[in-house]
Amino acid sequence: MVPAAIVPLADFPRTANGKIDIRALPEPGESQPLSKTYIAPRNNIEARLAEIWCQTLKLTAVGIHDNFFELGGDSILSIQIVSKAREAGLRIAPNQLFEYATIAELAAVVNTTEAIKATQDEIVGNVPLIPIQHWFFEQEMVAPQHWHQGLLLDLPPTTSLSQRIARVQHAIARIWRHHDALRLRFTKGKTGWQQVNAPVGEPPAPTQIDLFGLTDSQQHQAVATHGSALHSALDLANGRALQAAHFTRGEDKSSWLLISLHHLVVDGISWRLLQDDLLTLLNSTADVESLQLPAKTTAFKDWANILVAQAAARHAEMAFWVEQLRPSQATLPQGKADVLLSTEGSASTLRVSLASSETLALLQKVPAVYNTQINDVLLTALSQTLLQWIDSAASKNSSLGINRIRIDMESHGREQLTSDVDLSRTVGWFTAVYPLCLHLPSENSLGDALKSVKEQLRRVPDRGIGYGLLRYLGDDEIRETLASFSPSDVLFNYLGQRDVSAFDPEENNQVSIREDIDLGELRDVKNSRPYLIEINAWISGDQLHVNWTYDTQRYQSQMIATVAKTYLESLSALISHCLSIENGGFTPSDFSVVLFTQAVLDSFI
Repeated sequence: MVPAAIVPLADFPRTANGKIDIRALPEPGESQPLSKTYIAPRNNIEARLAEIWCQTLKLTAVGIHDNFFELGGDSILSIQIVSKAREAGLRIAPNQLFEYATIAELAAVVNTTEAIKATQDEIVGNVPLIPIQHWFFEQEMVAPQHWHQGLLLDLPPTTSLSQRIARVQHAIARIWRHHDALRLRFTKGKTGWQQVNAPVGEPPAPTQIDLFGLTDSQQHQAVATHGSALHSALDLANGRALQAAHFTRGEDKSSWLLISLHHLVVDGISWRLLQDDLLTLLNSTADVESLQLPAKTTAFKDWANILVAQAAARHAEMAFWVEQLRPSQATLPQGKADVLLSTEGSASTLRVSLASSETLALLQKVPAVYNTQINDVLLTALSQTLLQWIDSAASKNSSLGINRIRIDMESHGREQLTSDVDLSRTVGWFTAVYPLCLHLPSENSLGDALKSVKEQLRRVPDRGIGYGLLRYLGDDEIRETLASFSPSDVLFNYLGQRDVSAFDPEENNQVSIREDIDLGELRDVKNSRPYLIEINAWISGDQLHVNWTYDTQRYQSQMIATVAKTYLESLSALISHCLSIENGGFTPSDFSVVLFTQAVLDSFI
């Protein structure tokens, strides 16, 4: 008779006769199963924060003492919460969610920080390259102008075709003016690559392509064909990093808007901002120019200058990064030794997914057990999987006992390095990439492994942004030292929770995102790939999805499938371990005042 979950509701849904509408009640799986007493918001600020948390975390209710990270929160979602809070008139510094992880704590510090003033004027002029852009040009790709990302929007036939065409053109012009980084241009001179923020000038006009009379499959193929041409046609110096194509299919059918952006000016968080703005502009019936977009935050140009100034202050981190770069005991199986260069043309991606029930547990039950965040669990399983792969490939008859593996990590890079920075509504490519050498304890204990990886991640300063500052913006000696180490074999990136619903042709009154149509070749097939294995993980549609990208000339698909399956099994084992009532504990980073080793802390507790 003890309920498995309690779902708090503001009101019961009712039928026309006033009875409780049982069919309208939310499924228990949509809410956080409560392990402690739910305490409702006590004032307007707490109520507004709770509403924002519910929207962002996809929950029906949040208590004021529920922990953000124990509800499935992460650093990417924290940026979205800061942005939504600002729109609601609540000022929160981006780092405050990490210090004050409950609504009760956060509400007490709302509007206590100084308001950050960001210019709303047009940004023009020279912009220093930031570390991730230096990394990109360091790859010396065959076709650097063809390294794109794309988005396809479905525009319903709620207005005439001519009105849709005009609205699309005005919407593109509006985001072109509003988001300054979309106007970045790149030239190669005697001292290397440089970028400049061009003035607004004449906004790019979408290419109009008529697909009327074609079959569905022919229309989809046409999008891929024209998309490939659009992505590859960019001139980095004189062209526009933003390009668009509007595919019309007749007066009474939806049209499709393809947005193509070079990766140099956009990242995952930027796409969320652009999606929100485009949906605002295209879904409304009001005049595009009259619609109010959220105010701009710290300009990408200002951020680039801040990074240049910050590089000199990071010298103390040098020893930490050298330690991460030192050769580990383990290297990935190299596959076919005669493959000297991996290219985009020979890359293939295998996707595996975690079950919905396990994903829910990963987000909402696992974090509280050892006070972890999702990356702690994902990387513990990844370390176990890669070390097992290396061990089995080295010898089928004996174990090497290897317990160290080095990978490269991606983070969003939008760190609050100074008190006057807010990047929650700034478009650009901010990604930070840094090396991480992970050690697993020799004992075969899942709890010990998870606690060890958690502590190693907590020691990374500012989620790794300092490595790129030293590697590309430091003095000559520092740059040469860091560049002398061999590159990592593996790149891992957790992209957060993506709120993209499956396209439903019956729901045709709102602009929506299409993910079921090929957007064409986003990257030139001759461009090199710097990693043997690239792993991208995200949560969408209540499941964790993991993409394993590899070179088909080097690895057999069955080998990668086996490794990917092992990874899911390792994740499942960690989740099961954390769901056992007898497991749990603290680690030294949970206590900021007293310095413990893990052994002393365990003994003390």
